[in-house]
Amino acid sequence: MNLPEPARALVERVTGGAVTAVRAAGGGSINEAAAVDAGGRTVFVKWHRDPPAGFFAAEADGLARLAATGTVRTPAVLACEDGARLGVLVLGYHPPGRSTQRSMAAAGRALAQLHSHRGMAPGLERDNFMGAIPQCNMAAASRGWIPFFRERRLGALASALPAPVRRGIERLDLDALLTEPEGGCALLHGDLWGGNLLCTDRDEALFIDPATYRGHPEVDLAMTRLFGGFGPAFYHAYQEVAGRFDADLDARLEVLNLYPLLVHVHLFGGGYVRQVEATVRRYGG
Repeated sequence: MNLPEPARALVERVTGGAVTAVRAAGGGSINEAAAVDAGGRTVFVKWHRDPPAGFFAAEADGLARLAATGTVRTPAVLACEDGARLGVLVLGYHPPGRSTQRSMAAAGRALAQLHSHRGMAPGLERDNFMGAIPQCNMAAASRGWIPFFRERRLGALASALPAPVRRGIERLDLDALLTEPEGGCALLHGDLWGGNLLCTDRDEALFIDPATYRGHPEVDLAMTRLFGGFGPAFYHAYQEVAGRFDADLDARLEVLNLYPLLVHVHLFGGGYVRQVEATVRRYGG
């Protein structure tokens, strides 16, 4: 695998040695990635050609915010460059392993601990990205989580939908369908599908590729349900810390998942529009 020259130069500055091996690694559908040996160590390198301004700086900021809570584990941010032609992010490397009950339970407990830190207003001091889609985190016109979700999440992306589906989203009674988070908002991972939880060969669980902001903890729980990959041990451990799920949770999670589905409409189109339409019909839009 070829490592772009700016990425190679950044790795060699970080490690203090020449690159000796480059092995392709999963970078998702947005980035290219590799495990790189240099200076007697291995680092994880992601790069994005012609990135949006501040693309990897936003990811590095999210990882740092999550790590600073002392709850969830994240890879260390070693270096970040957001060039106009190429963005590069260098992270600590953790050999991937299989998902186990132990790693899933560790992830569930850690996420619940992250969500236990409440009392914040929704949003963030800076904007960032959900995948490659810009994510606006500024405060909504009205205070509270539900107005923020309506304006900054659903309203911000609904323009890509066919008019009948867009109108259906606008008609959703979010005040009846969702709840304000008890005690205020918490810091979220923000994009917690199965591919963004790295289970290592040491039975550890690391949270990667965040789209961090402050919101309802159920946003993260919703994302874990969207594409699968989180087993019973994860949810059991989460409830040990945060308390048992209530009977109406599943419905709220479906509504909250309208946002990541809208992101996927913008990225991929196609069947995601039909998923959004089905959810809107189910909940009265």
